[in-house]
Amino acid sequence: MRITLLSGTILLLSSAILTLGASYNAHTQFNNINITMGGTLTAVPSKVLSKAEVYPSLSATAESMITKPALTAARQQFDTTNILILAVVSVLGMVMVYIIAGRSLHPIHELSRTISAISEDNLRQRIPEDQRNDEVGMLSGSFNIMLDRLEKSFLRQKRFSANVAHELKTPLATINAGIQVLHLDKNPSVSEYEETLATTERNVKRLMAVVDDLMALYDENEKLETVPINLQGMFESILSELRPLFDDKQIKTELQCGLKTVFYGNHILLYRACFNLVENAAKYNKGCGKILIETKADNKVGQIIITDTGNGIPADELEQIFEPFYRVNKSRSRKEGGAGLGLSIVKTIIEKHGWEISVHSTLGHGSVFTISLCL
Repeated sequence: MRITLLSGTILLLSSAILTLGASYNAHTQFNNINITMGGTLTAVPSKVLSKAEVYPSLSATAESMITKPALTAARQQFDTTNILILAVVSVLGMVMVYIIAGRSLHPIHELSRTISAISEDNLRQRIPEDQRNDEVGMLSGSFNIMLDRLEKSFLRQKRFSANVAHELKTPLATINAGIQVLHLDKNPSVSEYEETLATTERNVKRLMAVVDDLMALYDENEKLETVPINLQGMFESILSELRPLFDDKQIKTELQCGLKTVFYGNHILLYRACFNLVENAAKYNKGCGKILIETKADNKVGQIIITDTGNGIPADELEQIFEPFYRVNKSRSRKEGGAGLGLSIVKTIIEKHGWEISVHSTLGHGSVFTISLCL
């Protein structure tokens, strides 16, 4: 409404200024004509003189007496006409501005009502775009994109909260059950105390590990101390540490270090990230499978590629595997599948270095994790 009134006011002022300017100009011209006709006319030499030329004073006086009333009437008529035109143009302009501006602002009013109705409980609601190609359509599209991001963010937050609660509840419930058993037994033996203490200690360590992983995952103040990284030596140490797991599943490993360029990073964090990737490649691999680790340079971009021959990851879950506590196979136990923080920590470490990590997977044929780093 304010835009409509403002537009109408501007139009009204413009019309008033235009009319006043035209009226002033007309008055000036009429006054000039009056002065000219009220003065003495200069005779023009000629061979044959007319009656007006012979009696100039009489002719000018008669013409002035006849013309002045006519000019006054014409000036009044001009002023009246200007005022009528001003009124008509202003009214028509106001009506046109109201109609046009109202139609133009109608989608914005609809957008405002829709936005007001959206809350965290109905983030699935979207703004109708109506195939508009103007600014309002672009605004609606941008707002829908923002709603998509907000909805995904809220869903991730809810899943994270539920997963954290579940992850912390299980060991706490186990500890509480052991304590309740001791309370029910009037004369518990030393072995029962030892068993309860062992269970309590194991679950406390589990809780501490989850808390440590969460702190590592969301610690924004940690400063990276970078040193030259020897990828060959780092991966040889990782393969040596995981050798019992490879032997247990009869997995073959191959290391191809073609990246000879020296680059810098935090050795402890990178070791942990690469260790998690190789460990996952072994855990979720098939018996007698294979793990290939490659390092190479491609267009001044270094790449660390870890390929396995495991079961693969469904395409609709690829975007979620880096979320905290997410497990592809929900039926896996925690002992087999972990807490679901491994890949989240890997992504956090890689992004802290300013690098990128991506994954390509084919269900039933394995996965390929690629770390792209700046040389």
